[in-house]
Amino acid sequence: MLALSFRTKLILAMSFIVAGVTGATMLVTQQRVQATYKRLFEEQFHSQISYFSDRQSQRLATVAAKCDELGKSTRVVAAMQEVLNKREDPQLVHDNVYTELLGMFRLSGPGDGSPGAPPASALGRPADGKPGGTQRKAAELPFIRVLNLSGIVLPTTDPRVNGLKKSPTGKAGAGKNSPAKKQNDQVKSFMAGKTSRALKRQEIGYMLADTEDPATPLREFVITPIIDKADNETLGAFVVGFPLADFGEQAMFDFSRRSEFGQLLSGIWLDAKIYSHTIPESVRDTLAMSIARELVKSGNARDDFVADVDGVPHRVFYKVLNPGSTFPAACQVCLFSLNAARQEEREVRWRIIGFGAVALAGALVLILFISHGLTVPIQQLVRGTREIRAGNFDVKVPVRSRDEIGQLAASFNEMADGLALSQRYQAVLSQVADKEVAEAMMKGEVALGGELRDVSVLFCDIRGFTALTQTMPPAEVIAMLNEHMTALTAVVYEHHGVVDKFVGDLIMAVFGAPKSYGHDAHHAARCALRMIQERTKLNETSAHKIAIGIGVSTGRVVAGCMGSADRLNYTVLGERVNLGSRLCSIAGRMEVVIDESTRTRLSGFINSEPLPEMRLKGFTDLVNAYRLTEVRSRPEES
Repeated sequence: MLALSFRTKLILAMSFIVAGVTGATMLVTQQRVQATYKRLFEEQFHSQISYFSDRQSQRLATVAAKCDELGKSTRVVAAMQEVLNKREDPQLVHDNVYTELLGMFRLSGPGDGSPGAPPASALGRPADGKPGGTQRKAAELPFIRVLNLSGIVLPTTDPRVNGLKKSPTGKAGAGKNSPAKKQNDQVKSFMAGKTSRALKRQEIGYMLADTEDPATPLREFVITPIIDKADNETLGAFVVGFPLADFGEQAMFDFSRRSEFGQLLSGIWLDAKIYSHTIPESVRDTLAMSIARELVKSGNARDDFVADVDGVPHRVFYKVLNPGSTFPAACQVCLFSLNAARQEEREVRWRIIGFGAVALAGALVLILFISHGLTVPIQQLVRGTREIRAGNFDVKVPVRSRDEIGQLAASFNEMADGLALSQRYQAVLSQVADKEVAEAMMKGEVALGGELRDVSVLFCDIRGFTALTQTMPPAEVIAMLNEHMTALTAVVYEHHGVVDKFVGDLIMAVFGAPKSYGHDAHHAARCALRMIQERTKLNETSAHKIAIGIGVSTGRVVAGCMGSADRLNYTVLGERVNLGSRLCSIAGRMEVVIDESTRTRLSGFINSEPLPEMRLKGFTDLVNAYRLTEVRSRPEES
């Protein structure tokens, strides 16, 4: 794993925090901007829909009520019954329907010069005669057709019906390519498979107008069933349609051009096509397919999605104008350019990025200033800990402040002083006491009140020491003893022994306290013979030829720290200790004398020679002692 400095970590952490806050702010702001624009777009769309609905109500409310009344009138019902019974020509129904409509709406035929033009609401145009900004005729007849129960248009030669013209013979007709023939076929196709449902109630629908005028590509119509009220039987239906020239888009388009939210494009979706004066023709087909997919996918009568229009993202809103109708759905469509919203998002984004960059730069400056006050003391502390690990307890770090870092530096210096003092104490303790005893005392493993332990005690004394040193200078005596003690002490340590004390030229060693390594008597016996060998080797090179005697005893003793309250000494006391001292005193030059207990414990591993029973000072009974000549290794040591 890559090791980073504290300052680098601090800079990275602050950078991540600033970047995270900046990114979160950008995300929240973008969502708020999008939500605000979407809400404003929805409000405008609802206004557009309300405008179109109001216009639709103005156009159709009176027409629908009058047509419903006409579908139940006695004259029309009677005429339809006569036609169905084939007693009269279908023209009879057309005459009655047209006459009734003429009476209701004061309709006038083209060029007849009659005064009463249909009201603006009935003809689907504003009262000023300018639908969608296009001048129309003052008296334009509605589209009228009569259907039988199969949805077939009843034939008529009435020249008053919109789209019929007189033939060269002077009679009105409907040739193969005449507008009337095309409209009849369109109605038939439109009603195919829907008659049984559509003729149950009055419905409103939309279809293409068979006209060459691009200003009126759609027709809004009312299908009204002809019902015999006597037996509630449906006899047929008649269709009254009006050119849908104004989609309500021009007024909204003009209004949106003055708005800060961009232009509003609108139109009518019908039969997988878009009819509009404002939506570019190049994108209508793609947009129409998108609306068709959304209608199938969502199944909602009102919804919105985002689409591209000439490379510009637009939010598209649509609403079905005839929900629940058995006829094809027609939708009011509105497109709002997202350019203004995206531009505002970009501007806000760059502002936030700018503020974030300034905040980051300020944070970096602040971090560098603060981190300098943190990292320099920390680096000094790190160097100090390395020095202490290397054993240099005299190291000190400067205290630069009074805050937590300064307190830490001061505490470090106090710790270093304490460790230096502890190291000196340990060094002195290791010099005045056995190293193993010193470590046990520092670890608290030594019983200060004393404890019973089974040990082997070894005493080693120089023979003829007084005579050897009586004429020797003190410095030479000390040098000789230091050489002697150093060599024999090393032998003790090799055999897991502890040097209890030095008394003049005598060495006292303990095996089994404060820690037992197992087979302590065996270790003591081998140590004794090894000390004889070491002294013999030293005599070959030393200026002073020294002979030693060694006594070893084994048994239960009291072990612990003894002395005053201010000064303690770890030692062992007991009869076995006294016996070992006495055996050392009777040992001959370069001899090892052991007691009965030691011999018993080493049975099978040593060779020894019994000495005559002797009476020793401090012991009432005679003591059996043995001269040790050989110690064999135990099986686990081989």
